[in-house]
Amino acid sequence: MSVIVKVVQDMDPMSPLEWDNFGVMACWHRRYNLGHVQPKESPEEWLKENAPEGSIVLPLYLYDHSGISISTGAFSCPWDSGQVGYIVATPAKIREAFMVKRISKKTREKAEALLKAEVSTYDDYLTGNVWGYTIEKTHACGECGSKVHEEEEEDSCWGFVGSDKSTLEAMKGHVPEHLHAQLEEAWHNRG
Repeated sequence: MSVIVKVVQDMDPMSPLEWDNFGVMACWHRRYNLGHVQPKESPEEWLKENAPEGSIVLPLYLYDHSGISISTGAFSCPWDSGQVGYIVATPAKIREAFMVKRISKKTREKAEALLKAEVSTYDDYLTGNVWGYTIEKTHACGECGSKVHEEEEEDSCWGFVGSDKSTLEAMKGHVPEHLHAQLEEAWHNRG
């Protein structure tokens, strides 16, 4: 019996919009339901009602070509991209999240970085950059002894967002240490 570790794309991930989010994404698109809300009123009206003075408001841009991608920065293609909405953090939300009474410049910078990180995570979700692993036991045939005839899933975990080293490190936290080398190899060979 041997053990095989595989890293594969999570084909049914939970949307990060269902997590406890810092910002609220409002998007206006005729074909996609993007963000937390899809307001009926104009962007100006929605911002007037939902982004009081002192809010951090970042634009959201969508690239739509053989899939979709979202960012707080504009894409270079003027034909397949454009602004689709905003992500907003109100002063009340900033104070609550950072446990401060007064919002300093440093706190605003941290809040803006957090909003950008949430958009990046949402982009990973939209582009399919979400992963999982399986640990399988294989059993050799008693008659021929060499060919694998049965694989049995022993463990799996899904919903690892992103493709940087921190994602691999998060996976390692769920896998027994003696399988870390196999997990790393599977991570680098994922498809």
